[in-house]
Amino acid sequence: MKKLFLYLPSEIRYLIRVYFLGIISFTFLRIILFALEYSHTTGVPKSLFAQAFLMGFRFDSVVCCYILAFPSLLMTVNLFVNKNKSILLRISNVIIIILFSLAFLICCVDILYFDHFLTRVTITVLDWIHNPLFMIQMVYQNWINYVFIVILVVFIFFITRRIKSIQRSVMQKSETDLISFQLNQYLRKSLIALLIISTVILGMRGRIAIKSPIQWGTAYISNNNFVNQLGLNPVFTFMKSYENSLNPGNEKVHFMDNDIAIKTIKRNLGIKSNNLFSSPIARKIAATGAPLNANVVIVIMESMGLSKTGLDNNPINMTPYLDSLAKISYTFTNVFSAGIHTFNGVYSTLFGMPALMNQHPMFATESITQPFTGIANTLNQFGYQSVFICPHDGEFDNMAGFLTSNGFNKIVSQKDFPSNEIHSSMGVPDDVLFEHAVKEITEMSKSPKPFLASILTGSDHEPMFIPEGHGFVPKTKESKQQSVEYADWSINKFLKLSSTQPWYDNTIFVFIADHGSWYRDYYEMNLSYHKIPLLIYSPKFIKPTINNSVGGQIDVFPTIMGLLNQSYINNTMGVDLINEGRKYIVFSADDRLGCVNDEYFWYHNYNAGNEYLLHYSDRDPKQYISQFPQLKDTLENYAHSMLQATQWLIDNKKAGPQK
Repeated sequence: MKKLFLYLPSEIRYLIRVYFLGIISFTFLRIILFALEYSHTTGVPKSLFAQAFLMGFRFDSVVCCYILAFPSLLMTVNLFVNKNKSILLRISNVIIIILFSLAFLICCVDILYFDHFLTRVTITVLDWIHNPLFMIQMVYQNWINYVFIVILVVFIFFITRRIKSIQRSVMQKSETDLISFQLNQYLRKSLIALLIISTVILGMRGRIAIKSPIQWGTAYISNNNFVNQLGLNPVFTFMKSYENSLNPGNEKVHFMDNDIAIKTIKRNLGIKSNNLFSSPIARKIAATGAPLNANVVIVIMESMGLSKTGLDNNPINMTPYLDSLAKISYTFTNVFSAGIHTFNGVYSTLFGMPALMNQHPMFATESITQPFTGIANTLNQFGYQSVFICPHDGEFDNMAGFLTSNGFNKIVSQKDFPSNEIHSSMGVPDDVLFEHAVKEITEMSKSPKPFLASILTGSDHEPMFIPEGHGFVPKTKESKQQSVEYADWSINKFLKLSSTQPWYDNTIFVFIADHGSWYRDYYEMNLSYHKIPLLIYSPKFIKPTINNSVGGQIDVFPTIMGLLNQSYINNTMGVDLINEGRKYIVFSADDRLGCVNDEYFWYHNYNAGNEYLLHYSDRDPKQYISQFPQLKDTLENYAHSMLQATQWLIDNKKAGPQK
């Protein structure tokens, strides 16, 4: 076999050996991912993972052929060059080493990204590029990142050595050339060049079928998310998402006609006419009786998915305090986060707008050049003072600037805390954050004005840091579980500290997560990332209740306004969950869009092209689209209408306070 291989022209031998070097490297990185995420393999037939690795070979092959595209062109030129043939070979080496190094960098980032989001890396990872210092801190403050930095360096060193070795090897002449005895020399070289180019192009397509090249959804061979994701190559998903972002049609939501979308949402919101306001979804909410001038504290808990709590029957008992608090609060058990990122959670909770797919609401030009209605702007009209308190850099995600321009009077962030209390890129730990928050709120309470305080926590996020000597004693051994315990313990500490303050009795406390996190792998669009607790606690004003109806982060603002019994203009997509309620809620995860009612879950993965209707209330994996096509159409139409109408409001600067 080796002797037969030497019969091939040196240019072909060079490309083949580099190709297989890339395949072996990508396969090794896939094995690392498989080993690190082995917990997701429970109950999955081994044959599916064999198919996933075979699918991985196909996607790895596509990436290798893209990397070899220009070097292949150089090798075809090399066929017809008699002098200085090694120059083009050396140029090819440089290009290949650079591209493979970048590819391995993406793969190493992907393994860490996958562990957090359970999906392959896309250009959304670049959301942090606006905050390079924060991104660097996130890297060097988490020890696991150093492991992958070492792996990356080793891979680059290995690939460089091997490619140079391949170069030296192929510079040797072939032992013989059987074709040369039968064909004219230039015809022979032309045929070889055609073979190289056509093979690489076919490899880049990944499929023989003329209609379509290999797609994201080709890797989806089962109902198991890990199996489907395992077959993908992260370089492919990253570049494909980047390619999609360059398409002008993908920059903004464009599901349907704007007028149809707005009419659908108005009907769902119960708006019959609207001649008073410039925004078509603005409506006057008229309260009866005396208003309640209570203070409002909104705690947005980092990654506190419902699946981590006893409300979802988690057996580990990581959140004993939240579980007990739920029994004495107005507790919602079927609420969903608007997205899977912190900026989605802050934006949707405080401003009542859904997350638009693949868009960063606090960076979009249309968003930062107009006001949003939101809870701060609205309560300002009733004489409230407001503060937003976060543990880390307030400029991260453009949070401070966006919130300041939309009604928050003061931003308290990392710069306001003593340097010896800042232990990671996430800033101060939760219990320290709450100590400062209580002091800040107590100072505000000295004013006769009521206050709105929103607190964003951060300890249940990598890099995990749990302070010693603060009184917290974990019961679990695994660090991620301990961080949940610590976050829960800190909530307890916060309310204990608050209960000693004069403003406590006149305050409504709202606890909600920015988003969830992975716990159980039921569906490819994992609901544990979206299903979150919502607890409204106030011994003086709130009667303990369990509400199992569907709701979302976008409903927090109108629900609070209902509790305060204030008449106001609601120009958001949210509703008062206590007095109005809703039939459906929509949410997105970058390239995926979902919508639920009380029982069924519709979602569409737009990169993969897959669409599902599932009975999520009992975690049924069965596909119900063919059985209930009308329900599928209803949920899909509502989701599309909600996002389309929201896009129109933002584009036309109609999302602000109405008069």
